[in-house]
Amino acid sequence: MRRTIALTALLVVTCAIAHAQVVRVESHAGATTDIWGKYYRAGKMLTFSGRVTGIEVTRPAPGKEKEVTLIVRNRDGGGTTVVDVGPSWYVDHQVAKIKVKDIVQVTGSKVLVDGRGIILAKLIRINGQGGPVVTLRRQNGRAYWQGTEIADNVTIPTGPNVQSGTITNFSTYNLNNIAYGEAVLQTDNGLVNIDLGPQWYYGQQNLAYQIGDHVSVVVGPNSISVGPNQNIYQSYSIYNGPSIYTVRYDNGVPAYYWNGN
Repeated sequence: MRRTIALTALLVVTCAIAHAQVVRVESHAGATTDIWGKYYRAGKMLTFSGRVTGIEVTRPAPGKEKEVTLIVRNRDGGGTTVVDVGPSWYVDHQVAKIKVKDIVQVTGSKVLVDGRGIILAKLIRINGQGGPVVTLRRQNGRAYWQGTEIADNVTIPTGPNVQSGTITNFSTYNLNNIAYGEAVLQTDNGLVNIDLGPQWYYGQQNLAYQIGDHVSVVVGPNSISVGPNQNIYQSYSIYNGPSIYTVRYDNGVPAYYWNGN
């Protein structure tokens, strides 16, 4: 049993990028998965409150990712409920914390797995009004830790906020003691560095970028300095053929932290 789950404070980036895409999500063996996602029913939602009495990390089946679950004692006296939070690789890299004895309000889809009732959490509010709000799934139930999408009839974005070019190299940089991945693009205007997100997140996505790939990247308005003579553009979405990798949402919030859009 674990005593803490990591969360993070919301990061705000002052740039709004608008793009729309009809997306078909595919499942890829060995890549980022949503173990229980196929059971999620957006039309069968419930909300309840209770106190966290336990935090567990378990592997549902051999070869599957470890999942973090909460044991919540219902405030209405209705016993305890198991709440699935998400894969431990995602949960463990957050910053703020859910603790045993916290009061939580959970909204999610109740499912039956191996004869046991589980709530697949869409949203968790911690310690009442004004407390952190943990968003885990989109309206359709798709998990926020899945950052890769496969789109039909992709329209590659254009405009001043798009960097298009050929990948010539991969590297890493450190920011606040966190290792990030970056790709170097040869564009019509020279070499440009674009970020791929923290390595703990980027490495879990269904991506196979290679030197020589031509990509188009929706970026923020200005590059940022991450070291002496090292500037990098913050990526929002990276288009590579039919694959779209989301690094930040349109509101600038990083995809790899709790509070999604």
